[in-house]
Amino acid sequence: MTVVVRDLVPAFLEFWSAPDRPWDAYVEQHPEVLNDLTRVGRTLEPERLEKTLAAYPELEARIRSNAPHATRWIEEAAERVVPVLEAEHVDIHGIAMVGLGTSNGWVDDGTLYLAVELIPDERSAEIFAAHEIAHALQLPLPDQPWPGGGPLGLGIYSEGFATALTAELFPQYSLADHLWFGPGYHDWFADCESARQEAEAAILADLDSDDDTVTGRYLTMSGQTDFPKRIGYFVGTRVIQALRRDHSWPELARWSTDRALREVRARLAP
Repeated sequence: MTVVVRDLVPAFLEFWSAPDRPWDAYVEQHPEVLNDLTRVGRTLEPERLEKTLAAYPELEARIRSNAPHATRWIEEAAERVVPVLEAEHVDIHGIAMVGLGTSNGWVDDGTLYLAVELIPDERSAEIFAAHEIAHALQLPLPDQPWPGGGPLGLGIYSEGFATALTAELFPQYSLADHLWFGPGYHDWFADCESARQEAEAAILADLDSDDDTVTGRYLTMSGQTDFPKRIGYFVGTRVIQALRRDHSWPELARWSTDRALREVRARLAP
């Protein structure tokens, strides 16, 4: 296994310290900074850029504090997750950077992105980096690697997989901590427990949908929903935890998209 991390945080600090703060030159040299938009075909509109730049002063202290640690977080997460999934043959590529203040991390085209401005502390970094490493490995491990997108059911499986895995790796933290990469969400967790049966039925009905609006209803903060935001992470985690009673992590990591959808459907069926 080889772990290669490109650290773009120094480039941000250089841009931020420049008297004229040359944004256009900065993102032209480091287009990865915009990846959380470009990966879904969006651009950074002037209004959003203004909002992003206005938020950086409040985040600067955290960015500077996290800057020396971002590469280590990714490398240590790989050391923890790779043996569990028996994925020593898979190389890991990561990018540590300052993002747009909207997403703490993601995996795109096989590369893990970690946005340090949204990582509040070591506990969150520990959970979050392992979660994203789980995604970075679970997507390519099957005989037919998973696509980056797909129907809702694959998102439910994938997010549940990564969350349930970190919950086993770090049992000292509550499941609510794993679902949000930090403390303070026990009320949300209780709301998910209360809505679980209804949410499972709704997700089951939408399982094959690849509509972004449907996915957002269960897996994003911005989606319109009557359920607790991101309840799909909770439902997916419960699905994987149930599957773990009969299957190992290396097995679960290598299931085809058809097998994963079939198993999620069976677990959600009344």
